[in-house]
Amino acid sequence: MIEAVAVQAPEAADPAYVAAVQARQAGRTAEAIAAFDLLAKQRPKDPDVWLNLGLSRMAAQRYAEADRAFETTLELAPDYRDARIAYARSALFAGRPELARRRLAPLLAAAPDDAEAKGLSQQIAATLAMPGEPTWRLDVAYARSELTKDLGHWSSATLALSKRIDPDTTLGGSIEHTERFGISDTYVEALAARRFSPRLDGFVAVGGAPNADYRPELSIRAGGSVGLLNEGERRVRLGLDAVWSRYAVGEVKSLQPYLTLAAGPVSLTARSINTEDERGKHQSGYTLGGEWAATQRLRLRLGYADAPESADGATVPVEAVSGGIAYDLTPRWTVQVVGAHEKRTAYDRDEIGVAVTRRF
Repeated sequence: MIEAVAVQAPEAADPAYVAAVQARQAGRTAEAIAAFDLLAKQRPKDPDVWLNLGLSRMAAQRYAEADRAFETTLELAPDYRDARIAYARSALFAGRPELARRRLAPLLAAAPDDAEAKGLSQQIAATLAMPGEPTWRLDVAYARSELTKDLGHWSSATLALSKRIDPDTTLGGSIEHTERFGISDTYVEALAARRFSPRLDGFVAVGGAPNADYRPELSIRAGGSVGLLNEGERRVRLGLDAVWSRYAVGEVKSLQPYLTLAAGPVSLTARSINTEDERGKHQSGYTLGGEWAATQRLRLRLGYADAPESADGATVPVEAVSGGIAYDLTPRWTVQVVGAHEKRTAYDRDEIGVAVTRRF
């Protein structure tokens, strides 16, 4: 087993090595990575150090970095059985069973009766035989609003498609056609999102509406979040989103820090909205959103907002209450129904929307 070899290696007489192994086995992953990083600089020709560095990185789900450590191990010791198994297991954990099969093949060819290698091979085969995890996501949504004071209605139709190109990276795009006061705009956006570690993620999106009447002619969004706590069912996450948009009437900039608190099936997100509107004037507000996973399939959502919004080519204060329900018909089909009531300076607005999500 990998654990036994790592502990019984000749370097076990080195207190720094022993302490690093103990940190890894105790689940103190960050401490283990730092220790083995230092040992790898001090002993760059030691395959056991590189193996343990790879195992520590794999425990942190940093699979690409783990692979580099395992590759160095195998360069130094091409027949190192435990490194070969760890190298294959890293690919399997990263969601790439076919690559795991190829990585394990040399060991199975050399030692077809190796019990651990055979067990891993069976696990890989079972994963390959299972229906693949969905990597594509398609969202289709339609919403219609009724305005007071005989101002008619608004409508919007959205089509979004994204693909998870690896376990940590998603690319996507969307197109939204809206009609307001008899005038229509079509807004197109491309987005890239990346999880850099289990604690840190980020995204960037660029979009715009050609010949825009009220939507942004050009808009750039970027943001990220960091996990502050993840212990059992308790989670705390801090994030920041930034938006720059150019409208026909001027530029609008917004910074939106937010905090998400979760305990079991319940989560609450508080967001601060800080906007410099098209006139260069500062406007601020906030939003609150809550979600309750009532069952494995059913989620209920409530929201409240008292914040500026750039909707009709001008930034105006909006107070809104919203609610929605999301239900997973199957693991790959989800239906959502949402409703909202807004109070604006010039009119009120009531909206109902339906969205369908398909994963494949």
